[in-house]
Amino acid sequence: MDELYGKVDLLSQEWTDGLASKIMRSAANETSDDKSWTVFDGPVDALWIENMNTVLDDNMTLCLSNGQRIKLRNQMNMLFEVQDLEVASPATVSRCGMVYIADEDLGWRPYVKTWIEKQYPDDDILDQELKDFLWETFDATIDMALDRIRNGGQFKEPIVTDNLQQVRGLTNFLEVFLTEQKGFKGDNKQKRKDLEAIFAWSFTWGIGASLDERSKDFFDTVVKDSFKAVPFPPQFTVFDYFYDLRKDKMFKPWDIRVDNFVFDKTKPYFELMVPTAETYKHRYCLELLLSIEKASFFTGETGTGKSIIVQNTLDIAAEGIIQPVYINFSAQTSSERTQSSIIEKLDKTSRSSYGASPGKKIAIFVDDINMPAMQTYGAQAPIELLRLYIDKKGLYDREEWQWKNIKDSTLVAAAAPPSGARAKLTPRFTTHFNMFCLPQASQALLSKIFGGILDGFLKSGFGEAIQGQSENVIQSTIEIYQRISEELRATPSKFHYLFNLRDVSKVIQGILMSKPVSIVTPDSMHKLWVNEVSRVFYDRLNSVNDKEWFIEVVMELL
Repeated sequence: MDELYGKVDLLSQEWTDGLASKIMRSAANETSDDKSWTVFDGPVDALWIENMNTVLDDNMTLCLSNGQRIKLRNQMNMLFEVQDLEVASPATVSRCGMVYIADEDLGWRPYVKTWIEKQYPDDDILDQELKDFLWETFDATIDMALDRIRNGGQFKEPIVTDNLQQVRGLTNFLEVFLTEQKGFKGDNKQKRKDLEAIFAWSFTWGIGASLDERSKDFFDTVVKDSFKAVPFPPQFTVFDYFYDLRKDKMFKPWDIRVDNFVFDKTKPYFELMVPTAETYKHRYCLELLLSIEKASFFTGETGTGKSIIVQNTLDIAAEGIIQPVYINFSAQTSSERTQSSIIEKLDKTSRSSYGASPGKKIAIFVDDINMPAMQTYGAQAPIELLRLYIDKKGLYDREEWQWKNIKDSTLVAAAAPPSGARAKLTPRFTTHFNMFCLPQASQALLSKIFGGILDGFLKSGFGEAIQGQSENVIQSTIEIYQRISEELRATPSKFHYLFNLRDVSKVIQGILMSKPVSIVTPDSMHKLWVNEVSRVFYDRLNSVNDKEWFIEVVMELL
């Protein structure tokens, strides 16, 4: 409130202007007959909006706490852009003219038509024939896919998206690929063939990436039905392939791009990353979107590797032109702290602009973005601040209330789906992102990830008999995790029975703290394993029956 309307310092009696009072005073002092609009873009809060009552009625006067009254001119107008009016009082509603825009009034078509004309104004990349073909492909495929996702009961999104967001996600990928540098060239016949394949891939990842693992299997059928002429390999889903535009002009499996894992004992445990097709494909998508400064959002259950994929990608990119900024949100995160965390990492490029070092680009990664506590009336201040940044590519300096542009920057976010302390984010914020949902790892994938780490560790000084125990340790740990997750569910008296992949990771981390001199026989390795699974799982059990069940499982696995 103080930052919006201004405040009086109780000790010095000094007046500090707020953002709204400064803007409205400036507009009131104008002498021209041009109309001026002050736009309040964000959630209505029953407190600050009530202070506008004298502004919105016939008085047209803003009354400040220092006794000052700002009389508005007839040329001045207020515009409130809000998601809903749930907490607005009748006094506020009756003072404003209401304009309601329904989802179906506009749709995605005007956006796509404008995007094609803006993105490809001349015939260098797409001539008129190819533009018409591109539009026809949009027209023939989008409605059916969106209708299936919204109205088909088998489709589920952990963080719900909107239709225009999905279409923008698709156009973002097309924007990257439809360039000569990526290999989109040749005669019209070749370009048309490539365009159809690129569109099908972008359609898969622009519209289907936000779906959970089970829904992606259903979406595979939607894609193959929509693009019958595109030669997708038949054995797996469309999410398992990329289109090699530069060389062979065909779909290839992600596996061929994945590097072998090399264990580095000098690295901290939580910085070790075993490359898999799943991590590579999401890293690839993130790199594509960073190259054109489009925002990305990664979601998925705890332990699916959201943060490590983003951090690993940005760390690799940091060796090139990307300059990463890492921010972790908590329930206590404030908008002021968020702003200072961003600004203090940037360079001042001019009086009104911030940006990266020369020749670099900024990537701001916000982890656990849905953690900030809700205010009384349902808003999350740090989220609204980031929405202003992503909408307008800038922020207000909080001392002088001068607008500061933030150039060459991209926002990347990660969060588990809303539950418990994790709030549901406003769709006015999430609509700006390409949404990706990471699946839970399968048993085979878990064996590959943790087996790669443990094998590498045991080969760095342990005897052959101990090295041979690696597979047994991994399989037993995974089995105990899967069984305890299924059989010991959380209840009101056992609300902490929430097990995830981080627990498996902690068992392996504990084993990695051993020394070759201590573990010389398979029996000592077995004892170490029992100690670690007991530390991670057994110590959380709070009933005799559960503890006896756990001991039986351990004995069986031994």
